[in-house]
Amino acid sequence: MVPELVFGFLVLVAASYVGTTMALRGFFGRERYVSPFGNESDASPRTDDRSEDETEDE
Repeated sequence: MVPELVFGFLVLVAASYVGTTMALRGFFGRERYVSPFGNESDASPRTDDRSEDETEDE
């Protein structure tokens, strides 16, 4: 009985995580989070499909 309860709880937590992640990405889009401390190497969200070389010339 206890292993079934623990397994059910883990399935519930995993399903809640996946569902919440999908809902938030659907609502806010798929841009990456930009850290306020700037310690991420490539954390800037991309809004267009152009490469960085094309955007530097403008």
